[in-house]
Amino acid sequence: MLWRLFRKQRQPLQSATVATRSGSAGLQIVLWMAWTFAVTVVGYYNWHADRIAHRPINTLGLVIHCVLAGLIGMVVMTVIEMHMEPWRFMDDD
Repeated sequence: MLWRLFRKQRQPLQSATVATRSGSAGLQIVLWMAWTFAVTVVGYYNWHADRIAHRPINTLGLVIHCVLAGLIGMVVMTVIEMHMEPWRFMDDD
């Protein structure tokens, strides 16, 4: 039974390979670089504000702001990718 489940899980992965079109990898690289830069800037901004005000670093606030920026960034990235490459989000059924 476990072998059949494993075989079923492997088959969709092999058949669901998306053919990359020109610029597909480039768009993903640019979006992930922008996301990484945005999360880093949010973290630096919060850390810098604490340092300038001579306060102890608020680690919990820093984590919350970075996670929130990351989640919002991922949603924005997905929306951009859906508009730029809609064929990657279509079902084959």
